[in-house]
Amino acid sequence: MTLRQFLLFTALTLPACALLILFLDQPITLFIHRHTGWAEPFFSAYTAAADNAYEASMYTHVLGLPVLWMGLLGLFVLGRWVLKRRWGTLALIVLLTHIASQGTSNVLKGTVHRLRPEVLFSGGYPGTGLWAVGPHNDSFPSTHTAIYFSLFWPLALAFPRWRVPLLVLPGIIMLGRLVMGAHYPSDVWFSAWLVVAYTFLFSLLDKPRGIRGG
Repeated sequence: MTLRQFLLFTALTLPACALLILFLDQPITLFIHRHTGWAEPFFSAYTAAADNAYEASMYTHVLGLPVLWMGLLGLFVLGRWVLKRRWGTLALIVLLTHIASQGTSNVLKGTVHRLRPEVLFSGGYPGTGLWAVGPHNDSFPSTHTAIYFSLFWPLALAFPRWRVPLLVLPGIIMLGRLVMGAHYPSDVWFSAWLVVAYTFLFSLLDKPRGIRGG
């Protein structure tokens, strides 16, 4: 991804998310809730399977670190320092993007305190639901999006020929957050922007070649 592409995506994303939060998130979410209930079992089962696999990789530790992190670190050392291959640096970019995206998402959740759609479905609330006090106030942004998109987006940029299959898993997760009524569109979109931003930042580690991709 080039600097120009990243800036264009940012110029589109930030105003669009603000517009969604202020005016469109609630009607879009209500429409999805009313018309896609039939698909909830599929997305729920899919997300649960992905979560089980991810949690296993995070709760199983090697040398005090999650096995997922250790695996990516191992690929970095093997590729970068032993085999002298570019994919070693890519493994490090995936790891750093994943940690930073998930961490930032969690920090923002604890700062913004946005009410989840389930509160809207159960009777509604005034305003945008931001900085709300009480339960179910951790909607913005979507941590599920940050977790899964961050593991695949750097790979999709590095291997454009495999971009579509690489993005199927996180794409279904992201769509599922809307269908299941767990998040608003802006929650998902902003998390995707976080991943894109961190991927662009950490891809500078691979300069002058960078992560290529459209």
